[in-house]
Amino acid sequence: MNSELITIGSCTLDCMLQVKDILRFELFDKEIVKKYTAIEYSRKLNVDGVRFVPGGSAANIASNCAMLGLKSAYLGVLGNDFSASICLDDMKKRGVDLSNIIQTDDDCTAFSVILKTEWGKDRSILAYKGANNMLKPEDVKDDLFQNIKAFAWTSLTTESGCRAIEKALTLTLENGGKVFAAPSMSIIKNNPKWAKILISNSNVVSLNKEEAQEFTNETNIIHMIHKFLDLGIKVISITDGSNGSIISDGKHIVNSSIYEGPVEDTTGAGDAFLSGLLISQLNEFSLEKASKMATAMSYLESKEVGVREGLPNSLRELEDFIDNNEIKQKVSQII
Repeated sequence: MNSELITIGSCTLDCMLQVKDILRFELFDKEIVKKYTAIEYSRKLNVDGVRFVPGGSAANIASNCAMLGLKSAYLGVLGNDFSASICLDDMKKRGVDLSNIIQTDDDCTAFSVILKTEWGKDRSILAYKGANNMLKPEDVKDDLFQNIKAFAWTSLTTESGCRAIEKALTLTLENGGKVFAAPSMSIIKNNPKWAKILISNSNVVSLNKEEAQEFTNETNIIHMIHKFLDLGIKVISITDGSNGSIISDGKHIVNSSIYEGPVEDTTGAGDAFLSGLLISQLNEFSLEKASKMATAMSYLESKEVGVREGLPNSLRELEDFIDNNEIKQKVSQII
């Protein structure tokens, strides 16, 4: 299968734990408020619900886009374990090409424990990268990128993982494709050198306000936008939870609200947002429509527990949603 989209990054089995018997507190440091989820020392806590959900940003983006009709492949390393079986079965069901996945006995499949509490959007995550971090540049084959339209990368933080992303990025650009970046806080904080290299060479970058603030060292969102554009990025999107999102192509800025409705679980919402942006870019939609598509994907994903549930099964279905539901948008010229 000649893939139009290839993704590299995390493929993870998420274990979602619903917990009530847990503490929360805040520390004030001048103007900064730090919030903590805490477990009382040496105490056994009751868990109210357990759910295993296949996730991981790169696997999510490949799955989301495959469901929208794009020929999508995930490239990465998984273990030979029950976690891999669940992850692979789910991606296969959604139409993702798995022929370039490597499985190993040297480490286990990436695994995350997500603590879901009663405090709204709070989701503390314990993440183990596992076999994901074993990807090497030689695992990225030149011929995979011959018919590439888009390459999307999410955070790997090891030297070999970052070099593998860089190789895929270069091959994509050489073959006329677009590079989409969804860098997480892990690479921005833990490997800032590679974060800057990879982000600077991407065409479209999407991240949340906290990640953008950490990367740019700015607090004003317009200043953040300018810093990304100055790196040569063609389109930058910054999401801000219930406050909506801001997208710019260097000429215009589109501020969008969110779709109103019940929110069940925001895990994977950022990946869904980028997926909508990616599909819009490949279809050459306007910035306003791209913002609606991305916001709709994020909202529909958040309506149900899990990271790939509730999403549309076709581009037509997604377009029907934005045609029949409204959000507020403000379009302005960039200054």
